[in-house]
Amino acid sequence: MIKQVSNFLFHVNTLTTIGVDSSPCHSPLSILTPPSRTGLSAAPIGSRWLVPALLGLMLAMQATHAQIIDLRSGKEISEQMLVNRLRTQDIVLLGELHDNAQHHALRAQLIKQIARDKLTVIAEHLPSGARVKHEDGLLPDLEAAGFDAKGWQWPLHSPLFDAVRGAKLQLIGGNLPKGFSKQLYGQGESALSTPMAQAYKTASLNAEASRQLDQDLIDGHCGKLPEKYLQPMRLVQRATDLSMARALLDHAPSVLLAGNGHVRKDYGVPQALSALAPALKLTAVGFYEADSPREELVKSLAGRYDIVWLSKPAERSDPCEDFKIK
Repeated sequence: MIKQVSNFLFHVNTLTTIGVDSSPCHSPLSILTPPSRTGLSAAPIGSRWLVPALLGLMLAMQATHAQIIDLRSGKEISEQMLVNRLRTQDIVLLGELHDNAQHHALRAQLIKQIARDKLTVIAEHLPSGARVKHEDGLLPDLEAAGFDAKGWQWPLHSPLFDAVRGAKLQLIGGNLPKGFSKQLYGQGESALSTPMAQAYKTASLNAEASRQLDQDLIDGHCGKLPEKYLQPMRLVQRATDLSMARALLDHAPSVLLAGNGHVRKDYGVPQALSALAPALKLTAVGFYEADSPREELVKSLAGRYDIVWLSKPAERSDPCEDFKIK
């Protein structure tokens, strides 16, 4: 449960309007910044001098015991089998637990292996329309495109974005424009553009998916989210997913880098893509931690992803300890 909450409570944006003690965020399913727990004490979490290649090597060594499970069959598959599958897809969605550095190293490995001409990477970590220009150092180029180094606890994602850069892939933002979440919170659906309003209607969630999203929003706020905030936060979450879906469609073949909540098939970006472009081939890969019996975990994730990649758990404190709503 702690890992789920820590992913949902990783950043803040919308809840600053309602009085939650927090720091900048990107979607309602990622709200609070827990303390550092990467276990990498070689440099402070905000350091700009940690060499991405060294961090990537350290994390790749930690990830040697990772397991990849095909959720349709429940059977373990090899990394090469996964790579072969992803190479045939129009759209690939790669999730993450935001604070698990191994997940970023594992996805860096995948990016290197599936890279090809005209493949575009869409990132939750950048605002819609932003395009990273590889002109300077990795972090300065990301920040010039709107990357929040402090909010995303740089250098956690450095191996991932270094792999994108090394593969010479185009990197584009997929998240909502800065400040638009607050507009949605205050104005509701009237703040949506005409194209997004139409997509929102076309990709509407069924009752079960809507119920599950609501429950995850509540759980992601340590069970303390007042009911009156549920509807606006659901709208922000759906608009974020639709924004990323639009970017993926506009730049297909494409890969999405986003939190696990965004790459879920029942209420995330894959659901929107299936509604908007049902003919496309896509695969959603969730990245989780093997901290419970495998059979139990695989059963709980069936239907949410096509593939799940299990890693060792990251060290973290309970993010709900200091969570407050004023």
